Amino acid sequence: MNDTAEPTPALAFLSASSAAPAVPATSAVSASAVPASSAKHAAPALKTFTFPDGHISFAYPEAWTVRTALPPAGLPGMEAIVTDSAGNDLLFLGNGMTAGCAGGPVSRRVFDQAAVPGMAAPDGTEPIFGFVVESYGDGEAYFMGLSDPRSLEQGEGASSWCNLVSTANGGLSTRVLFNDPAFLNRGAARAWMATDQYAQLKALLISLTYA
Repeated sequence: MNDTAEPTPALAFLSASSAAPAVPATSAVSASAVPASSAKHAAPALKTFTFPDGHISFAYPEAWTVRTALPPAGLPGMEAIVTDSAGNDLLFLGNGMTAGCAGGPVSRRVFDQAAVPGMAAPDGTEPIFGFVVESYGDGEAYFMGLSDPRSLEQGEGASSWCNLVSTANGGLSTRVLFNDPAFLNRGAARAWMATDQYAQLKALLISLTYA
């Protein structure tokens, strides 16, 4: 695929209805709404959200909001959608999820990854924050969230991305809500990594803690 950088990150977000049907949808953010940052990201004032069961919490910019809903069809757990100050849905989190992951082999390119020490799994495995692109046949898909370390293996024949990590109360699912396609090319994805929005989403995900 084309790795040429674009002048503006070609980024858009899904409405919440694509990830959590029980939560009302809002409009998607356009690329022009994503401001480019300086070399040093501004550090916004933060608030803390804790799921009602008291186990999982995270820090997020005080201008953003979090709303919750029960999963559809009587499924267990609690869903949360993180929204920016303009009302755009940025991130889906599901706490106490029980569904697993299934998928085939892909070719994966890892753009970024980082440890998330506050979210160690019951077996001692430490989930990893990642931002990746996967190629399969003639298509590509971008993923950003927490995953098992196996979903950060790079190259041909990797197992497709799984956004569910094991926790003592079931599982945590995290997913930045990209449109499909999220970017015009991989250069645009790299350009988005230089924005405050990317830095703030990454900081939020790395701040996730299980108590």
